[in-house]
Amino acid sequence: MSNHQVGVNLVEGQSVSPIAGVTTAVGAIIGTFERGPLDVATLVTSMSQFMLLFGSKPAAGSTSWYSVEAYFAKTGSGSLYIIRVASSTAASAAHTFKDRGSGTPADALKIEAANEGAWGNDLAVQIEDNAILTTTLAEDADATDTSAVLTSIEGLEVGSDVSFYNGTDTEYIRVISIDHANNTIHWTGGLTNDYTTANGVITSQEFKLTVSVKAVEVEEWAGLSINSVVSFYVEKKVTSDYILCTDVLEAPTNTYEDQPVAIAATALTSGADGLDDVEATDYSGSQADKTGVFALDAIPDVFRLACPNPLLTEAEAETAYIGLVQALIDYVNARVTMTYYADIPYAKTVAEAVTFAQNFAGRRLVFFWPWLKVMKNSLPVWLPPSSFVLGVAAEKDYRRGVHKNVGNETVPCAIGLEYNVSRAEGETLNNAGVNTIRKFLPGGIKTYGGRTMSTLTAWRFIHFSELWNYIGRSLEVATQDIPFEVHDEVLWKSVIRRVSAFLSNEQRKGAIGDFAVVMDATNNPPDQVALGIAQVDIEYVPAATAEKFVITLTSSPAGLSVSV
Repeated sequence: MSNHQVGVNLVEGQSVSPIAGVTTAVGAIIGTFERGPLDVATLVTSMSQFMLLFGSKPAAGSTSWYSVEAYFAKTGSGSLYIIRVASSTAASAAHTFKDRGSGTPADALKIEAANEGAWGNDLAVQIEDNAILTTTLAEDADATDTSAVLTSIEGLEVGSDVSFYNGTDTEYIRVISIDHANNTIHWTGGLTNDYTTANGVITSQEFKLTVSVKAVEVEEWAGLSINSVVSFYVEKKVTSDYILCTDVLEAPTNTYEDQPVAIAATALTSGADGLDDVEATDYSGSQADKTGVFALDAIPDVFRLACPNPLLTEAEAETAYIGLVQALIDYVNARVTMTYYADIPYAKTVAEAVTFAQNFAGRRLVFFWPWLKVMKNSLPVWLPPSSFVLGVAAEKDYRRGVHKNVGNETVPCAIGLEYNVSRAEGETLNNAGVNTIRKFLPGGIKTYGGRTMSTLTAWRFIHFSELWNYIGRSLEVATQDIPFEVHDEVLWKSVIRRVSAFLSNEQRKGAIGDFAVVMDATNNPPDQVALGIAQVDIEYVPAATAEKFVITLTSSPAGLSVSV
C-alpha cells in the first residue's frame, strides 16, 4: 500500500548519475635505481615506501632516485608508479646451497637477491637446524613398525620429515598420514631399529634462514622445509624483502637429504646493476614483453608520465634521447588520456632549447626548462624539471583541480636554476611551447608556463588537454555497462542523464562552462544502429586561463578629471 498522502508529496531522491571523476593524481616515473623490480610498474605511495623497495640511495651514475624524491617533496604522499629499467646484463646476486647427501652433495636450495643489482652482493644467508617439534615416544616403536605414538604431534604435517634417535642409532622417515586423535604418525618402509619410551627422541627436520645486509641481521625465517607438500615449504613461507628461494633438489635419495646443509653466513655473489650499457630501448621497451614504458599497459589510471634524465650509454646520446622522447610520445598518444612531461637536455642555450623542442609536437607532450639545483651531501646536484612538475601537478589537482593550469605553482626543494630566464627569453620559449621555471623574489622558484607542444588553439594549454583526458577517462570508466545493452531511446535518455549530471557537477566546480550532450536519431541513424554502434556526442567549454595579465595604468596630468 502506498504511504503517499492526498496532495503534493515531497520525497528525497537518489542521484541520477553514478559517474564520479577519476583521480588525476596518478603519475609514473621511468628510471634507473639501485634495486627494485625490473620492468614492472610498482606502486609507491610515499618516499619511505619507495626507499624500502628501490633502495636508500641512487644507483651509480643515475639521478632517478633524486627525481622521485623531488616528486614526493611536493605531494608528501600519493600514487606514483615506478618502472625500474636496466640492460640485459643486470643480474641478481645468488648462492646455491648443497643438500646433506652422504655421497656427493647435490644442489638443494638456490637463494638469490629479490631483484637484480650489485646491492645483492651485500647480502649473506645463514642456515641452521630449526626443528618445529622435538618430542618422545608415548609407546615403544619396534623395528619394522610403520607407525608410532608420540607424546606430541604439534606442528607436524603430512609430508613432515622426522628423525628417530635412541642414543646410538638415527634414521629418518617421511610422514604419510597423521591420527590426530591418538597422536600417531604413519610412514612406509618400516623402521630399522628399536626405540623405547625411555630412549626414543623424535625430531622434525626443518631449518632456519637468517638474512644479513653488510653483516647486520635483517630477517629470520624459522621452521622451513624444501618438501613442497608441507605448508612451511620454503618457497611458500619466505616472503622476504631481500631474497627469493628456489628448491632445486631434483631427486633426493632419502628424506634426510631433502634439506640444505647447515652453514655459517654465506655471501650472495655476482649481482650486477646493468647500467654500464643501458640504452634508450631499455626505457622505451617492448610491447610484446611488457618491458620499459609498456609495463604501464596493465595500469589504466596513470595520468602523467616522466622519464627524467635517462642514463644512456649510446655514443650519440642526444640522438638516442630524441628517439626515446618520440617513443614515449607515441606511447602516450596510443594511451589517449595520458600526458608526457619531458625535459630539454642539460646545458642548452635558450635557442638550443627551442630547437630541441621543435623536434616534437602534440597536445600530450609538455616541456619544462631549465634544470634545477638541489644540495645532496653538501654537493650540488642538477635535476631535470619533469619530476618536480609531475609532483606539482598532482598536488595542484588535489588542491585546485585539473582545470587549474600548472603554471605559477611553487616548486619544492630546488635552491637554484641552471639558467635564469629573462622576460624576453621567456616569451620566446613560451611561443615555442617550452614552459619555464623561474625564480621570484618573493615567491621562490615557480613554474611559469602552461602550454603543450600542440599548435592548435584547442590544445594550446596543458589544462585544456588534461581536462579532456580527465573527462574522457571518467566517462570511459563509468560507461563500461553500456556495451551490449538494448540500443533504443531508453538507452539514449539514460546516457544523456548520466553524462549531463556528471558535466553539471564539473560546471559547478568551475572546470567547464557550457556543455551539450546529444544522443538521438540524428547521431544514431538506423544503419549505424544495425551495426551495433551507439554514439553520444559531447561538447563542452573548458575553463580559460589568464596566461597574460594586462594592466592598463594611466597617469593623468594635474587639472584633468579622472573617471571612477
